[in-house]
Amino acid sequence: MRILNQKKKKKVVVFCYNVEKHIHSLLNKIKKNQFSQFNFLFIEDNSKDRTEDILKIYKNVKNFEIKFNKKNCGFGLNYKYAIQYAIKYKYEKLIFLHGDNQYPASKIININNDLDYADLCYGSRKLLFNSMKQNMPFLRFISNILLTKFINLFLRNNTSEYFSGLRGMKVEKLKKINLKKLANNWIIEQEIHFIFIKNNYKFREIPITTTYDKDHKSLIPPIKYVSLVILFTLYYSFLKFKNWLLHKF
Repeated sequence: MRILNQKKKKKVVVFCYNVEKHIHSLLNKIKKNQFSQFNFLFIEDNSKDRTEDILKIYKNVKNFEIKFNKKNCGFGLNYKYAIQYAIKYKYEKLIFLHGDNQYPASKIININNDLDYADLCYGSRKLLFNSMKQNMPFLRFISNILLTKFINLFLRNNTSEYFSGLRGMKVEKLKKINLKKLANNWIIEQEIHFIFIKNNYKFREIPITTTYDKDHKSLIPPIKYVSLVILFTLYYSFLKFKNWLLHKF
């Protein structure tokens, strides 16, 4: 994997696993928008479809880096790798995007701009409630609403949603987190969000549309995911509350 010039100090990480039906469209959107101020890192997690072959076509595109995992690492480990990468190469901002083209790549600009005033910025589907209600599968829509209310209650917060895969963070704040203590699966996004809340970091939300079709099927087991969200909410709300300022996360 070639390492690009880090002069711009803004890294967008795109997670790619079995996204051959969507990655071409996403890559074309990125090229069309000409995000020249960003460097992109695509993490290909040993997909079982043609995702790797498609990404190889773009390996020489300016501002693109592609990391091909020799084995499937899973979302959490890839997330940690991206954070460690941004810290090592002294980036200022780190933005995350999913390779299934479900989130609007054009909003990268908005995320980046808002990070001038916040430590965490994310795309909220709930801020465009009608789009969320009309386009999100019913059970997912209901669970999103209820879990958000549950988390806000226990963490004493008023975030509109916690489950968007389009988000950006100040790398300076990520340096303070002990990544070894975080989960190695998809719950890591919520963990970092919870830590930011407990440390009173600044948040901003931007409205994004909700995109779902027959090809946008989540790889996350819904019952397991909901259960883990509840358990980790309670964990961060109660067990870690007293020691929050005494231990590095």
